[in-house]
Amino acid sequence: MTISSTELLCPACSNSIDSSDNITFFHKSWHKKCFHCKTCYQQLTADNATMRYDDKNILYCMKHLPDDNIENSILTSSMRAYTHTLDLSSPSDWSIDDVIRWLNDISLEAYIDNFRKNEIDGSVLIDEVDGLNDNIINQLIPPLGTQMKFKKALRTLRNNAKISLKSNIDLKEMKQKCEGPLQLLHTIQQQTEQIKSLVLTINSQAQQIEEFLLKMLTNKKPPPINSFNQLSSTIQNQLLDLPSNIPKISLVSPNSSSSTIPTIDSMTPSILPLPANSGASSNIVPVATAIDGPKGSTGVLFPAVIHPDIDSIAIQPVLDDKYNFQNYGKYTVMIYDQQSENILVETLVNVVPEHEICMPKKFVLRDSVNNILVDATVMIKLGDQIVFTGKTDSTGTVHMPTTLPRNCYDVEINSGHAKYKSSIFRMIVYENYGPDINTQFICRQLESNQLEIVLKWGLLPRDLDSHVYVSDGRHIYFRSKCQGNVSLDCDVTNGSGPETIKITLQPNLKYLYVVHRYTREALLVNSGATVTFNDGEALNSSIPYQIIQIPVVNQPEANFWVVCEIDGTTKKIKMFENTFENHNYYSGDDIARKYFKQ
Repeated sequence: MTISSTELLCPACSNSIDSSDNITFFHKSWHKKCFHCKTCYQQLTADNATMRYDDKNILYCMKHLPDDNIENSILTSSMRAYTHTLDLSSPSDWSIDDVIRWLNDISLEAYIDNFRKNEIDGSVLIDEVDGLNDNIINQLIPPLGTQMKFKKALRTLRNNAKISLKSNIDLKEMKQKCEGPLQLLHTIQQQTEQIKSLVLTINSQAQQIEEFLLKMLTNKKPPPINSFNQLSSTIQNQLLDLPSNIPKISLVSPNSSSSTIPTIDSMTPSILPLPANSGASSNIVPVATAIDGPKGSTGVLFPAVIHPDIDSIAIQPVLDDKYNFQNYGKYTVMIYDQQSENILVETLVNVVPEHEICMPKKFVLRDSVNNILVDATVMIKLGDQIVFTGKTDSTGTVHMPTTLPRNCYDVEINSGHAKYKSSIFRMIVYENYGPDINTQFICRQLESNQLEIVLKWGLLPRDLDSHVYVSDGRHIYFRSKCQGNVSLDCDVTNGSGPETIKITLQPNLKYLYVVHRYTREALLVNSGATVTFNDGEALNSSIPYQIIQIPVVNQPEANFWVVCEIDGTTKKIKMFENTFENHNYYSGDDIARKYFKQ
């Protein structure tokens, strides 16, 4: 880098600084001692990267340089271009300019021209044999005192170079000594990686063999089981006494696409076509079945009954645990002949959970007498982990998440009021089988001798009624809502419910609870009715109440569902299984006289 041949004046002493002939500004007439800032008189050196001059060639330090002269600084740009750090560990590699910089650093800049003319580079400077001797030094630097200063700096430079060289040699020797073990270590590492890769290959092949053996085992057809006699009388009745509108499903081959597989649930039977020349008897008869279900499914039975009069086979999945989400999915069902020897039918069905236990898109919360619950909390848990928390709005509604993975979840509802119980129940998340809305009626806190019975149902029939017959002759229903310590607290006539009965139980009395179909636009057994029993004894129980669901059976003329009898002394509830009455004497005591005698 060069500067123009313009006279520079020192602002401190007014001496002229010669920079003629475009000589490099580190060369020859460099007057380090004369570089001062005009404003603060700070001495500026070649090591000071903040030195600048203005358009009048007046020098300033960076702090006091006028703003409009920032870009007009040849000296500073030259300085920055030149400034770099000398490698003191390898002076033998220095160029002539590096040697000159070193002279500058040890304040011998007056002799720079001599070193440059004689082309003294780092190899000459550092060589103790053929390099600089006393005679050459005397020629380059005549003053004796300055020679002594130079020799001292040169000796230090050479000693440092020797130390650095010895360190490099030691490092090289050490590296050479380590090359053998390092090479061995590298070989060991390569072999280790090869062994790891081999182990992975072996494990992969072992897994493939295991999967192959498992597939061979699973392809073995399971033994047929005639599970009919293991079932409750309600399910037996559903399979034997088929309603006229029972859904018919087609046979599906094992290789069919998923879209063609018929969907069924555990609420009602479905019927399959009976193959021609099946050899079945003329009687309705249960037969054995074998199934192959989804991975993780357990406790699932598939009873089947042949109905030769309609050339059909009735089947119905029976789940030991309807909240085991792994029980739902694709099943291969094999139906055998009466001797359990030959397969009559082999087909596929897709078993899905009933809507009542599936997570809805939103909950609507009310109490057992139909009041809206605002700011009630709905919490969803998977094990001990809370996965969702929401609060009801002014309409009692809370929207549920739509991204929950398939599983079984615990749902806990807290109203925030001491007069209501927490509602705790389980629900399934399974694809898109949840209803749009699920209305939950929250039970009240009761005393130990009190019982609350809450009836809810679907949209049709529009009006179901709760009736309680007391063994002392009382009859509580919509025309006689309160008699003593038994009351009908809520009566609904436009579908869904709730119909709520509250009883203070008395010793030596019995109570008969019955559901009546008041409007007849739909079947009672298809109403989806559920009855919730909430009693004061369950105050500290993890299950706050008991729920009973109406059986879906072939009772098209049924007007009464006889649900249970409660003993006022023992507080025990005796359920009647699959019990209906067809008459319509809802205001009389015919039912009470019949069942209290049993």
